[in-house]
Amino acid sequence: MGETRSKLPIGSADHPHAPLLGVWSRDALPDWVVRGLQRRPTGSVRIGSPLRAVRDALGAGSASASDLRSFCAEHSQRPILHVGFGNADEENTLESHSSVLFTTEPWMRQRGRGLQRTLEIPLPGFPHEGSIAQASAFISQGMAPELLHAASVAPSDCGSLLARLQDVSILLVQWLGMPDRVSAASTAERLHRSHESQPDASSRLFRLWEGSISVTCAFMDGRTASLTASNRHWHWRRCALVSGPVGAIFVDDQHMEWRSPTNEVLETPAPSCADGDVPAPSLLLSAALNPPLVAELPSLMLQRVRAVMEAACLSALTGEPESPHAMLELLSQA
Repeated sequence: MGETRSKLPIGSADHPHAPLLGVWSRDALPDWVVRGLQRRPTGSVRIGSPLRAVRDALGAGSASASDLRSFCAEHSQRPILHVGFGNADEENTLESHSSVLFTTEPWMRQRGRGLQRTLEIPLPGFPHEGSIAQASAFISQGMAPELLHAASVAPSDCGSLLARLQDVSILLVQWLGMPDRVSAASTAERLHRSHESQPDASSRLFRLWEGSISVTCAFMDGRTASLTASNRHWHWRRCALVSGPVGAIFVDDQHMEWRSPTNEVLETPAPSCADGDVPAPSLLLSAALNPPLVAELPSLMLQRVRAVMEAACLSALTGEPESPHAMLELLSQA
C-alpha cells in the first residue's frame, strides 16, 4: 500500500560499490524498508535484531547479531540504519559506535548534553539531487518566502504520524525559520501497543497515534505557514507551496515549478523521477543510502525542528498556542 514498484531488478543498485550497511530493528521490518534494502548490492546489508525472522529478512540471518552491543561493535564506525523508535540504551550504544545513523522515525532526543559525534539523517529523507533539494537551492538564493503550506501524507505502514510531522517541520525550519507561535489540532486516535514504554514528552504520545495533525504557524514579522501531516492516507505524497515577493514555488518529490508574481513559469527543472514514476518511500530510502550521502541536518537545525514538533504536539493536546522558542530552551536545558 502506498508503494510504486521499482522498474529495476531486485538486488540492483546505482552504486555497485556501496559500503556495508548495518540495519537494526527490534520489530518486523516494514515492507518499504525491505524493498529499499533489496535495491542494494548483494552482501552489502547486515541485519541485526532480537527476532530471527527479521535477521533472515534478506537471507543473511547467520551473519547477523541478536544483541545490539555486539552488532554495533561489528559495525563500529560504519553507517547504521535504525528502524523504528529508539530508546535511551539504544541511543547511547549507537552514539558510541556508528559514524552515520539513519533513522526511519524521529527519536526526539534531548540534545542539550553536548554535541553528538554521530550524524543523524532522517529517512526516507529528501533526495540529495531531487526536486525538494532544487527548491531549497532557489529559496536560499534570495526568494524571501512569506508563506508556506507543506503536507506529508502516507499510509500507517510507512511510518508514524510523528515521522510525517517531521517531514513538514524540516521544510518549515529550512525555508522560513522557527515560528514564534504554533497552534495545532489533531484527529488522531491512540493505538494500543503493549510493548511501548510510558511516553515522557508530548511528542512521544504521537508514536502511538494514527490519523492527522494540522499546524498553523505565525511569525512576529507577519509571515505564516500551515503544515499538514497524516499517516492515515491511501498513498504516499509530500508537497509544498512556498511564496514570496519574487513568486511562488510548488514542489513535491517528483518535480518543481517556480512561477513569477504574474504567473509566468520561470523554472521547471527536469523531473527527479524518470518515466513518470511516483517516488515511494522505498525508492527514496534506496537513493538516500547510496553514496554520496544526502546532506545531513545540522545539529542546531534538527533541534529547532524538534522544538517545533514538541510545541505542535503539545498544542494539539492542550488546544492552546505554544511557543517553539520556549520549547527549544527547555530542550537545551535537558
